[in-house]
Amino acid sequence: MNFQKIIFLAIAALSCAGCSSIPFQQQPPVDMTLVDPLAVREDFAASLPSKFQLLSSIVFKYRFRSMSAIGLIDVAGDSFKVACINQIGLKLFEVEVNRDQFQCNFAIKQFTERGDLPRAVAADIKRIYFDRVPAPDSEIRKKKHELIFIEPVDRGRLEYVFAGADNRLVEKRRFEGRRKIWSVAYYEYFWKNGKLHPAGIILNHYKHNYSLTARVKEVRS
Repeated sequence: MNFQKIIFLAIAALSCAGCSSIPFQQQPPVDMTLVDPLAVREDFAASLPSKFQLLSSIVFKYRFRSMSAIGLIDVAGDSFKVACINQIGLKLFEVEVNRDQFQCNFAIKQFTERGDLPRAVAADIKRIYFDRVPAPDSEIRKKKHELIFIEPVDRGRLEYVFAGADNRLVEKRRFEGRRKIWSVAYYEYFWKNGKLHPAGIILNHYKHNYSLTARVKEVRS
């Protein structure tokens, strides 16, 4: 993907990205009570790419402020790189995560002097694109229109919610006790080169009153 094309797509994407939440089409509810949980997990795991590149329009919201940007995300195995640029093509920041090692390659001053936004975005990318398959020994809870895998984690639990006619992951959420800390919702899945990608994503971090809405514009896998 050459730089001129990235800039063109970024400006086009940002012209469509407003400051309000981006609506996505939701799957109509279907009866999930008779589905095989193990088959759902295995089929979904097999559909996910281990390596891909995404160009996404992104709207960040923090309290009463919002910012639109374009995200360039390159995922390979358990590592990734993400860069954000604004509507005039100015790079805002670029970070890399190799396994659990975080590295900020570039960031403008405004993104480092009031908190560490690049590191926060990197954490969000991990929540969104990594660990999307529940552990084999997860507790399984069936509801009428949802199949939920529950996985214990430090100080709480992760819940993976599968729903819809295609039995896909529609939400991943983190709890500490009864308190929901964050959630990621996935919308409008599509196939590209034999692998499955969500076209729309909404991440809400309830503890920090922060949200991220992303719409995929281009994908390579």
